Amino acid sequence: MTKTAKPFAALLLLALLSAWSNLQAEERLKMAYSAISGAMLTPWVALEAGIFKKNNLNVELVYIAGGSVTAAALVGGDIQSMLANGEVVLRGRLQGSDMISFADTASTLVFSLMARPEITKPQDLRGKRLGVSRFGTATHAALLAALEHLRVPASEVTILQMGGVPQILAGIDKGTIAAGVLSPPINIQAKKMGMKELLDVGTLKIPYQQTTFVARQEWIKRNPEVMRALVRSIVEGIHKIKTDKPFAERILAKYTKIEDPEIIEEAYRIFAVNYLPQVPYPSEAAVRQRLAEIAVSDEKARTANAKDFIDPRWVQELERSGFIANLYRR
Repeated sequence: MTKTAKPFAALLLLALLSAWSNLQAEERLKMAYSAISGAMLTPWVALEAGIFKKNNLNVELVYIAGGSVTAAALVGGDIQSMLANGEVVLRGRLQGSDMISFADTASTLVFSLMARPEITKPQDLRGKRLGVSRFGTATHAALLAALEHLRVPASEVTILQMGGVPQILAGIDKGTIAAGVLSPPINIQAKKMGMKELLDVGTLKIPYQQTTFVARQEWIKRNPEVMRALVRSIVEGIHKIKTDKPFAERILAKYTKIEDPEIIEEAYRIFAVNYLPQVPYPSEAAVRQRLAEIAVSDEKARTANAKDFIDPRWVQELERSGFIANLYRR
């Protein structure tokens, strides 16, 4: 081997060893998101921007429609984490599950109650079929909240499970259902199709974990460093969304399959500007309020402590270290 070849060979070996080391350090993680909605933008952006990979996480993102079905996959070990509504955590823990939420990306119900054009006022909903994705999901909670606010008894409508938010819109369009709750950007698409917005549920400002990252406590205990990398990736994903609007809008269009730039821009404004927090603490207030509501019919909820349903230490650790503040100083 020549003198010039030796240093080259050494550098190549170092490069290969470094690449092998990185591969060894990379942790595999399967994560599910439960809706096609702007509320799911954080993991989409973290994946597409290479943020997970930068933090040595090899993340496989999968779509499982409906928080209750996604929760079943988490409990069954098919996935390690999920972005879904907090209702499934509450119900699951009250039944003995060790699911826990650790980072919220929307702590209120960001939905619109949309109806067919012939529905001109809320009272027209009486006797009609209305759509949610699945029972026990954020769409279900949003519909019940909307009906209560509009003084339409839930007992006077028929609620159908449609499978997902896009399917709710399809059902309204075809006349299978008269109305349903839709989240951005699909509610904006519905307006352009001539549907009528009966209520912007977000204006009610109901404390509710519409989208929260969830994992099992047993898995968290075994994987503290993976958790740190995961929460760091979530925080960096939020930062990317808030500071790189063109990229975030491009990813939102890709996953929702909506090409209309006006719809995408409005959805970005609603979620990224109005609701997405820089510091994504899981909402104890939302859990406490929901437990109080469930306690009417569930004895276990009456004695439950809201703090047992959330794990804020990972976000708190990042905030106290100055990591989050430093991101926004760059």
